[in-house]
Amino acid sequence: MRLTNSPNKKFLGAMAVAASSALILTGCAGGSDDSSDGGDGTLTIGVLGITEGSLAFAMDETERAIEIAMQAYGGDSSGGTVGDVEVEFIYEGTDGTSGTAQTKAKKLVENDDVDIVFGPVSGDEGEAVVQYALTVPEKTFVISAASPVGLTLEGATNVYRFFGDSAMWMGGVGTYAHDDKGYENIYLIAEDYSFPYDNAGGFFSEFCAAGGEITGTSWVPVGTTDYATIISTIPDETDAVYVGLGGADAASFLSQAVTAGVAKPLVGGTIAVDTTALSGDSNLAGAAAGMIAGGPVPGAGYDNPNWVEFSDAYTALTDEFPSPGIFAILPYNSIVPLLMGIEATGADLGADQADLQSALSATDWDSPTGNITVDENNQGIVDNFIVEVTADGDALGLNTISEATGVTQGTVTYDRFDTCP
Repeated sequence: MRLTNSPNKKFLGAMAVAASSALILTGCAGGSDDSSDGGDGTLTIGVLGITEGSLAFAMDETERAIEIAMQAYGGDSSGGTVGDVEVEFIYEGTDGTSGTAQTKAKKLVENDDVDIVFGPVSGDEGEAVVQYALTVPEKTFVISAASPVGLTLEGATNVYRFFGDSAMWMGGVGTYAHDDKGYENIYLIAEDYSFPYDNAGGFFSEFCAAGGEITGTSWVPVGTTDYATIISTIPDETDAVYVGLGGADAASFLSQAVTAGVAKPLVGGTIAVDTTALSGDSNLAGAAAGMIAGGPVPGAGYDNPNWVEFSDAYTALTDEFPSPGIFAILPYNSIVPLLMGIEATGADLGADQADLQSALSATDWDSPTGNITVDENNQGIVDNFIVEVTADGDALGLNTISEATGVTQGTVTYDRFDTCP
């Protein structure tokens, strides 16, 4: 099966998306004695990525994103020269849980003495790392994929997220599902942790406000492989099924939905329509075609040359997915502002890295997925897409239904719910 959601043009020359895009960073180096470069002229960035479980591919995707970004500086995923300083990346794998994420973050900071922490991937991991970041304000943390709402609302001024949260990503999808698709009743299946809570909460708060109802819920552990019992209990009056699963879990559900003859249309959580979930089993097309979702990854017809350049650079790498998905574009859209911030400071990050953080707060960058700035909570103000899965035989693709620009964060966070939130 092949998932395609962008033009496949040859990449011309060395990758220079970061260098050629408009990134305006202020807060350059001041007269600080604390350069935060590890004392040996090398600045170290500790990278957290999942290497176990249903999202075990996430570390590889993070490395690919860093590889593409560092190509603009003549480096690679292990490091290179950024402005006037040597940058080195140190990678630590996690199993996607909050416990290992915090343990590995502490190792990077307290044992490896990294200057900056980049990551993590999963929502529960992100919440744990932010709590740890509050205890080490002299270090800078850049979130690379985790998107529960609350990460930038905890008051950690040293934490940055350059993409939308999981509730922001579903903006417009609930109204579209009710008003345009005509769904009145939806059954919810989702993984039982913070990211799906907010992702589903963003969708259902809007869907219910439009007049929709929830016919039932199944919150399942990450790594669930058997969905037969859940599928058999979906009420007949259900118009559609919301699938808040990702990676191997989403692929397992979709494959079993085809086998069970599920004829109901699907609404996908953001990572259910990602290339990492849709590019494996040729049986998926029967269930996935027509599934709508929202998120930071555009579909076909997205007219942005920076996206084309990034896609071409991504598909030129080894063992990549057929096209870049959320686990590649989010780390890329996070590492580029960080590298440009380092360059803007002249490698002098300032006392307690204040100069670096001032530079990051001033980010104004035309990324592959649209302009990115940050608000007063260091949360990205970004573009968002409503997409639909299309099928051409066994080949699955994404079609862009609509795009919203300058999407800002709200303050509502969600826990597990069984009725309209």
